[in-house]
Amino acid sequence: MCLISCCAMTAQNEITGKITDVNNIPLPGANVTIKSKNKGTQTDFDGQFSITASKGDLLSITYIGYVDQEIIVGDKTEYNIILKEDLSELDEVVIVGYGTQKKAILTSSVSQIKGEELAKEPVLNATQALQGKASGVQIIASDAPGQASTVIIRGLGTVQGGRDPLYVVDGVLTDNINNINTSDIESINVLKDAASLAIYGNRGANGVIIVTTKKGKAGTMVVQFDTYTGVRDILSRVEMANAAQYVTYSNEAARRDYLLDNDPTNDDSTFGFIPTNQRYDTNWLDVITQPGLISNFNISASGGSENIKAFFSAGFNEEEGVLLNDEFNRLTLRSNVDYTISDKINFSHNVGVQLASGTPQNYALFTSAYKQAPIIPVRDDNGNYGSSVNINNVANPAVEASNDFKRDKNKFFKIQGAFKLDYQLLEDLTFTSRFSIETEYGRFYSFRNRLGNFLAQNPFNTESSFEGDSENPANTRLTVTHTNTYRWFLDNYFTYQKTFNDKHSINATLGITSEENRSEFLSATRNNVPLSSNLNFNLNTGDEDDTQLNSGALSVVDRLYSYIARINYDYEDKYLLGGSFRRDGSSKFQKGQQYGNFFALSAGWVMTEESFMENSIFNILKLRGSYGELGNQNVPLNVLAATTGAAGFYAFGQNQDLQQGITITGAIQENLTWETTEEFNLGLEFTLLDYRLSGEIDAYRRLNRNATLLIELPDIIGFDPFNSDVGEIENKGIEFALNWKDNIGQDLKYNIGFNVSYNKNQISKVTNPFFSEQLGGFINNGQYTKKIAVGQPLGSFYLYDVAGIDDNGDLVYKDLNGDGVVDESDRDYFGSYLPKVFGGLNLGVQYKQFDFNVDTFANFGNKIYNGKKAQRFGNENIELVDFNSRYTTGRPSNTTPRAFNDVPLSSTYYLEDGDFFRINNITIGYTLPNNEKGFFKSIRVYATAKNPFIFQKFTGFTPELPGAPLGNAGIELDAYPTLKSFYVGLNTSF
Repeated sequence: MCLISCCAMTAQNEITGKITDVNNIPLPGANVTIKSKNKGTQTDFDGQFSITASKGDLLSITYIGYVDQEIIVGDKTEYNIILKEDLSELDEVVIVGYGTQKKAILTSSVSQIKGEELAKEPVLNATQALQGKASGVQIIASDAPGQASTVIIRGLGTVQGGRDPLYVVDGVLTDNINNINTSDIESINVLKDAASLAIYGNRGANGVIIVTTKKGKAGTMVVQFDTYTGVRDILSRVEMANAAQYVTYSNEAARRDYLLDNDPTNDDSTFGFIPTNQRYDTNWLDVITQPGLISNFNISASGGSENIKAFFSAGFNEEEGVLLNDEFNRLTLRSNVDYTISDKINFSHNVGVQLASGTPQNYALFTSAYKQAPIIPVRDDNGNYGSSVNINNVANPAVEASNDFKRDKNKFFKIQGAFKLDYQLLEDLTFTSRFSIETEYGRFYSFRNRLGNFLAQNPFNTESSFEGDSENPANTRLTVTHTNTYRWFLDNYFTYQKTFNDKHSINATLGITSEENRSEFLSATRNNVPLSSNLNFNLNTGDEDDTQLNSGALSVVDRLYSYIARINYDYEDKYLLGGSFRRDGSSKFQKGQQYGNFFALSAGWVMTEESFMENSIFNILKLRGSYGELGNQNVPLNVLAATTGAAGFYAFGQNQDLQQGITITGAIQENLTWETTEEFNLGLEFTLLDYRLSGEIDAYRRLNRNATLLIELPDIIGFDPFNSDVGEIENKGIEFALNWKDNIGQDLKYNIGFNVSYNKNQISKVTNPFFSEQLGGFINNGQYTKKIAVGQPLGSFYLYDVAGIDDNGDLVYKDLNGDGVVDESDRDYFGSYLPKVFGGLNLGVQYKQFDFNVDTFANFGNKIYNGKKAQRFGNENIELVDFNSRYTTGRPSNTTPRAFNDVPLSSTYYLEDGDFFRINNITIGYTLPNNEKGFFKSIRVYATAKNPFIFQKFTGFTPELPGAPLGNAGIELDAYPTLKSFYVGLNTSF
């Protein structure tokens, strides 16, 4: 009888059940595991589950966004389990530097975006999906194959220094996340204010983006397979004049230019009249572009026991750009494994690998296609490429786009790995040691058939007339470049968490970190490589004389050693205090300037914990404020150069031998160091209406007190300009985010998100009278468009102001200083490429098996310079709108000048508003019901339109133009256009 009783107690039964929320809506994909056993399952689409268990087993039920629940298996074999939704987003845990914190007691400004939100939009780089989803984070998107978007957090604080945020991927500090598969991301946390950034010291001034990749979960292995494919095309095309209109315009310009200085009785043939009976009418944009194709495949496996949890993934994507012969592909592999070695020791490793390659194109092709005359054929009757040498100086875009005379290939290999050990020394004290590495190899191959290109550009060119260039007359040239970078990081820190008397809670971190960065560069060039060997990029062929060029360099090793400390205190989750400190020692700077201290102080008050707020409309209302100082060590350093030759020869030494003299023409600031940024932040967080409405408001002021600018001493001193930390750059702004989510009945769920940011940027002060107001925005026709000055935003356009059009049809420029002459002193500032306001509106709806998502982005208050339109020399094509509205004798115009061939001055005539509103993403999906899935756990099909509509004032290809403040940022010249894309996709798990 005892034996029968024991067998009965250990007998296993099939336990079934259903998991729903409080509204009786099934929860598919909920995890059901037996604690202490390597056994688990997930619910199907109807919330049903089945698992074999014994009486007394403890079932753990977890589901993202809901409160975990545990039940003990009894005599019943069927259980209906109701999970309560974790309504407050403020109860979430967010990732911060070297640890985590509860959102409810966080006293800093951190935006969190879940991985499932990013995955709703099919993108190859996660930064693209961030656009419009986080307040204070400006994303300048790029649709070029393999290119990442530009990220600016709370405005620009530097002119010459590094502007990109720091990325932290599972503890690895890196410069970008181009190698990260978006499907592998669990969450992204954007640290925006000094309270959250000071722990990163002199690397935190531009913000920090922390990426956490997915981890394995205990239970039965789940395999996920996702794929999509699509086609892409240019979103906004510019309509150009056709052949007849081009001829009319060019002849008007030539006739007008000639008659201004010559006898008006001369006929058309005198000034180079272009015949009107043209055979060709070439649309050059169509010639160099094609529908771009894109495909993506991801597979992942996740599962494990209570002691070992693993996540593995592989992803492959391939892009064929809209430019001919512009391709990119990438393979990513990931292995994330967590080991519970004992009750006190946990070990984990996160390893990611990327293999990528591409055949890049020159984006100047878009400008060439815009400018080239439509009367030029792609090829003439003899099969030769058409040439415009007798008309203008624009190369044949078809020649440049083809692979007939050039071949380029780029290859990349990158590994990131983080190995982490957590040891619980005491119940409240944990020691963490993490060693991370990142190594990247780049291989760049460039072959040029210089002679072939020379012959193709002009049918009258001959081999005997080919002279190459001033440096080398080689017919062909092959250049191979290798780059290697290697970084390692070692973090050792203690974390102490303790609550005293159920009222006082402390979370403290103390530790040391170190890192080292090495890089190598090697380049070799071989001339006159045979055409037959260029496909293999073989340096072993070609000339062996002194025309072979080699160069190589080993960069100085950069090291950083740091002490970190942080403490957060809260009293009954009501009164909150925080402080962080980091001392950095950087090898980038000279002795005496290598060490710096960075800190932040913050405080918060959860007002809804007060008794007088018990009956308020708010569920949660929290006020927080902070002040801190950050650093940016990625600044240009001074190099003191010594030159020979001009100094002559001098007698020197005992024998008075003649020696070459040396001249030093530069000066340096010896104590040049990192740029330091101080920031004040005041924030308010709230939820109300039974947690359905939540939001945040932040106001901030960031001041870079020692921005690196150029100093130019008077010419009489004879020194070249040099860098000095003499500037102050200010960013002031307000951020507002609002989110609403609710259910209507059992079948309909929806959520609406809105965020908007305002930022004012300016150089507020310069402390040296010899500050050089640097010029920039050069558009390769002798004209510049930008200048930096006190009181102006970075990237400000400095132009002539157009007053109108005179009786001759010419542009009239304002004489701003009233001296009767229009010259450089009459230029003025007319805004910046940096927007004043930007934000996004996002909508998600789920009705039964259908889901629908819309993401939008808006940008206001900035300017764009139409550089491709302003870059004229003579007889380039013009836009149709300019042809139709141009000034003529019989039809005067007050908006568009007459036909002309002069190089135009940089003026407000080419400056346009950068305001736009774009639909970033429209996705509709359908998840198959449970009885139609077969052995699959879930099947979802969807269709997506990315960037299908844009409402913009700019008349060019794209209003999003990344670059440096004094470079091509905000200037459309040789820029890649925004693309519209259409995808179909499949998400499955089994």
